[in-house]
Parts: sequence; C-alpha cells; structure tokens
Amino acid sequence: MPAVNSGLILITGASGYIGAHTVKAALDAGYTVRVAVRTPEKGEYVKRLFPEHSDSVSYTIVENIETKGAYDKAIDGIDGVIHLASPVDLGFQGPASDMIGQAVSGVSNLLNALTRTSVKRVVILSSIASIGIAVRPDSETLTKVVYTEAQWNEDDVADALKLEAAAPGVVKYAASKTQAERAFWKWLKDNDATFDGVAINPSFNFGPSIAFGQGIPESVKPLIPWLKPGADASTLKLQYAGIVDVRDVAFASVKALSAANVAGERFILSADTLFNNDLAVGATKDEANAAGLTRGNADPAFRAELDNKAIVYVGSKAETAFGFKYRAKDDTIAETVDSIRKTGAAL
Repeated sequence: MPAVNSGLILITGASGYIGAHTVKAALDAGYTVRVAVRTPEKGEYVKRLFPEHSDSVSYTIVENIETKGAYDKAIDGIDGVIHLASPVDLGFQGPASDMIGQAVSGVSNLLNALTRTSVKRVVILSSIASIGIAVRPDSETLTKVVYTEAQWNEDDVADALKLEAAAPGVVKYAASKTQAERAFWKWLKDNDATFDGVAINPSFNFGPSIAFGQGIPESVKPLIPWLKPGADASTLKLQYAGIVDVRDVAFASVKALSAANVAGERFILSADTLFNNDLAVGATKDEANAAGLTRGNADPAFRAELDNKAIVYVGSKAETAFGFKYRAKDDTIAETVDSIRKTGAAL
C-alpha cells in the first residue's frame, strides 16, 4: 500500500498522555489531525493544547468504542489512522473477559468502519504487554530473558481467562492488549482490506507531559512512591518491562504512517531496562528536592548487575525502520520528575 505522507489522519485516544504527544508529532510532521474523543469537553481540551494549530486540529465524538458503528461519523475523508484508544485500568475489578472484550471491540469496530474509506494505513498502539511479562519481582534465581517482536504473551491471556475477576489488574491489561492486537492482525488477514497495518509495542512510557493536569498516567505511576518519603528500599531490584520516552513513541507512531517497508510489521519501542532503582535514582537526582526520599544506587556496577538478570525488550528494529535514536533512560526519568514537580500534579 502507498504510505500516508500527508492529509487528514484520525487519532483515537488523543486526550491521553501518549495521545497528546502523538497529536503534536503529527502536527509537527505536517498532517491535519482529527481526534476521536468521548465528549466535546475532551475535544476542546485537545484543541486548547495546540493554539498555534487551531486550523489543523478538529474533533469528533465517539462515546463508546464498543458500540457497533461507533466510528461511522469519524472516518469521513481521512487518509490514515493512529489508534490509541483502549482500556487502561490496572485496578479494573471486573472479569478479565470484559476488559478484553472492550479492547477487541474497539479495534474491530474501527476496522469495519474503515472499509468504507480510502484509508491507506492503520497504525495501532499495542504494548510490550502483548509480547511478554510486564513486571517481574527480584529473585536470585532469575536469568536474563530477551523478547523480540516474534513473541506473544500467551501466558497472561491464559491466566486472565482462567482467573477472570480474580486476575491481577496488570494481567487483565496484558491480556486485553494481546487479544486486541491479535484481533487487529486477524482482521487484516481475513478481510480484503484496501489498507495495511503497523503495530507499535511500547514499554513503560515516561517523559514530560503536555498536561499532567489530567492526572498521572498509569505508565508513570511506578515513579510516584519514590517522589514521597517512605519508599521501600527493599524493592529497588524490582523490574518493570522497560522504559521508552513518550516523545519517541509519538514520533515512531506518526513515522509509521509514512515509512516504507513497514506494513504488516510489529515494532517494540523500548530504550532500556527499568528497575525501581532507576526511578529512585532519578527522583533524588535534584538534591534540592531529595530530602527524606529513599535513594537508589547510582553505582554503574550495581546497575550492570541488575541488567545481567533483566528482562530485555529489543527495540532496535524500530530505530532502524523509523530513523531515530532513543532518548537516554536517565534523561527521560529526570524530565518526568521535573515535569511532575513543575505542573504540581497530585502524587
């Protein structure tokens, strides 16, 4: 399929942390953007974020992505899509199958609507959660695990469907992302679509927010305990899947619309490993704000020791395909901390 180098693109989930950065990246790349939001208030909120692009940003209302025909009015005249909208609630108390159903319906309803358009490419924001485990406690018996785009997180899907409401929130989320991305690729395979697809699979997103006023995003929440006194130093070796700057994710998602030879591909977006120790080091880097906080161990030897037993998500394929270099982990964390403090976001 021809790539989408210009024109009008639809961005779903645009009022969120990643979404707002993605809108900015799309505008910077010269696209006109229509955002799909649940309410007019959210649409106006997104437009206010980009006053210098008032003529290039519009919004359409999609109240419930699970409803058939939800996107019928959103798709008129669009040339490409970046689909970010999906349930992100790590505290979800209902059955796992409900969360999975929401995510899958959102994808299917969008793709079904697009059959009536001249759209050329759909970029879906999936997650490393659809590739492998997202959080791993420290253990002396652990060994290094390496994930690539060839792998799928079948374990969390099986656990989620077995345990249903009793499944941990992170397992429900991982299962929903896995099944939604599976549904995306299956739909493209089973239907004679006039458009192709690309999946972006980011690890934990950090980085400055365009507006933390809406609250701390789920992916940034592991940082919050380290910005307050009393964080448990015994958890410094706990690892999260990995870290990537939200601006790199936004750039890659937009670049995926126009990049050649990426159709039908998945791309891990992960710059580095991520441990609680990294978050503690970043939270106390500014000595003026470090009093009373639990300090991490900044010794390179200690950090290398952690990496020797880490989960590693190989994100180099994306750098090559989209022509960029990941921001450094410590810089990203430092800018996240600074952004939270400057915006006065509630911890």
